[in-house]
Formats: sequence, structure tokens, C-alpha cells
Amino acid sequence: MGRKKLNESPFIKYTVTDAPGFEKFNEKFLPVVTEALSDIHINLSVKDNELSLFIPASYYNEYHKRNAGRRRKIMSKTGTYESYEINGHKKTFFSGDKLTYADVLPLLLTRSDADIIKELNIPRATYYRHKKSLLESRYYDSLDKAYLTPQSVADESTLEYFKSIPGWDTAF
Repeated sequence: MGRKKLNESPFIKYTVTDAPGFEKFNEKFLPVVTEALSDIHINLSVKDNELSLFIPASYYNEYHKRNAGRRRKIMSKTGTYESYEINGHKKTFFSGDKLTYADVLPLLLTRSDADIIKELNIPRATYYRHKKSLLESRYYDSLDKAYLTPQSVADESTLEYFKSIPGWDTAF
């Protein structure tokens, strides 16, 4: 079973007491356990018979995800992918202007999905996946819906408005 990505940092708190006969043992090893857990970014504390445990989601996800897998290709307006070789490994990097959410919105409002797929020259499934991420993004949610009409796209101020909202430069 694969590990799930944490969307929020879990935090638990319990009221605890020492088990009979373990008072000195717990007093001796609690700092050792606390320090060992802090090395892997898990915060454990015991104060006034309350045990608290906190796991930062960012560290958990970074450790378990390990940045494995193929990298996401960036859609481009004018850029190209260039490749080079280092230590026998072939690497590619993107150079040029990336296609952003603010660039794609006018296309979504004025053209059909099939026309956009053909114009961007991308697989249909990839287009729909990227479109879904745009429509579910904070950027899209924060837009004034009055600007999301085909008629408003012809106005230059609408395009400036699209670029004034935080998150406009997210790669499509």
C-alpha cells in the first residue's frame, strides 16, 4: 500500500501517566527519544502529563515522495526543450516562455477544447488533466466570474486583470 500525501500537519495530544516502575526509565530516555524524533522532524513533548505529537506535512511529504518519477513537462508559448549530457546521463531543460494560467484562460473562453488541443499540440488526456487543475485552482476561484465571458476577452484590461491575480504565472 502506498503512502498518502498529507494535506495538513497532524497533531495529537494525550493525557498520560508513567507506568508503575518506569518513572526513572522514562525520565532518562524521553530526551533521547525526543531528540531522535526531532532529527526526522517529528515533534514530541511531554509536559504536565500531556503528550503532544506533531508531524509537519511538508517534511513528511518530502521524505516519502522523494521527488521520484518523471518530471512534468512545461507547456510552452515560445520555448524549447534542450538536452545535454552529464556523467553519461541525458538531461533536458526548458528554455523560453512557459504557458501560464493567464495565457490559457482566453483560449478556454473563446475556443473549443478540440481547437485548443490542436493548437497546443498536446495529448487530449494531458489537456483535460491540466484544464482540471486550472479549474480547481485557487487562482481560478479568486477570479471575478464577470470577466469569464468570451466578450470580455477582447478587452485588453481583462487580460491585465487575469495577470493581476496571484497564481497567474502557474505553468499550464
